[in-house]
Amino acid sequence: MRRSALPLLVLLLVFTALTGPSVVAAEGAAAGPELVVFNWPDYLSPAVIEAFEAASGARVRQVYFETDDARDQVLSGTDGAGFDVLLVDSNALEIYREHGWLKPLDPTAIPHRRHIDPRWESAYPGSRDYGLPYLWGTMGIVYRRDLVGRELDSWLDLLRPDPALRGRILMIADHFDLFAVALKALGFSMNTSDAAQIQAAADLLRAQRPAVLRYGALAADAQSELLTGQVAAAVSFNGDAAALIDRNDQVAYVVPREGGALWLDFLAVAARSAHPALAAAFLDFLNRPEIAARNARDLNYATPNLAAEGLLPPAFLQDPLVYPNPGTLARCESYARLPAPAVSARMRAYAALVHGG
Repeated sequence: MRRSALPLLVLLLVFTALTGPSVVAAEGAAAGPELVVFNWPDYLSPAVIEAFEAASGARVRQVYFETDDARDQVLSGTDGAGFDVLLVDSNALEIYREHGWLKPLDPTAIPHRRHIDPRWESAYPGSRDYGLPYLWGTMGIVYRRDLVGRELDSWLDLLRPDPALRGRILMIADHFDLFAVALKALGFSMNTSDAAQIQAAADLLRAQRPAVLRYGALAADAQSELLTGQVAAAVSFNGDAAALIDRNDQVAYVVPREGGALWLDFLAVAARSAHPALAAAFLDFLNRPEIAARNARDLNYATPNLAAEGLLPPAFLQDPLVYPNPGTLARCESYARLPAPAVSARMRAYAALVHGG
């Protein structure tokens, strides 16, 4: 999670160029086979990519998506074709497997998987055969203390904002996460299937809409709207918040008192990969302890790789922004797969809200 903004139009233009010249290739690419990775922006360390290219003789080309929903739309339109490695959230892993978009992982091809914490290997039943735990973290509120004028600690600070925040709020553009925010604010589970609770969340989001600058992903680079001051508060993920805090000490991040999402991202090999052996080798490379540690530090996210944690400095491991304390974790929920009617209800309300229906 992870995340910086890339307009969906650009995403689709990039996708149409998959069979043509490289559009978002890593610099210094080798002349060997090309490995196409479908990923969030800024979610693989450039140094790690360069190291893999040097070790393998392959070229890594990343194609980016802005939201999980956008990723799903692209893969639905191509039946999973066009990529070698997919970044998949825990909620989508089983669905992608059912669609036939994922190739079963060969344990012998990924020996460094042995370093993954059993906690994360067993977090989602059935994930082990198709997904390799990559990074994990929380979803909360990132904000500017100097622009807000006080500390924020509740989702309602965004959903029922003070007048000074109106028009300066950025909300996430993902049907599940957006509803997770409203559901947690109302004291419900973010994984609820109760129609009345989903409707109450939709009503709360609809009432908030005039106060929202836009729905999308908050950039974590120097051009971020939070750094320029156009946005005063936003829904974000802890690693992006850490990157913004590094740029401005007035930036703060909080998992609200009502609780937030605890997410786990996976890497998977696409079923229609042109280079499945190379894709598996890439996953194994990322789980070498020294590589996983470098990737975690560069991205400001927690690694599920226990051997890598042993190589990380104590200050990183003790940073509650990266490794949440037990109290924060106790307030968080993991993602669960919802029945179709609950998904449909959220998606209809989301479309009406975000797209002005």
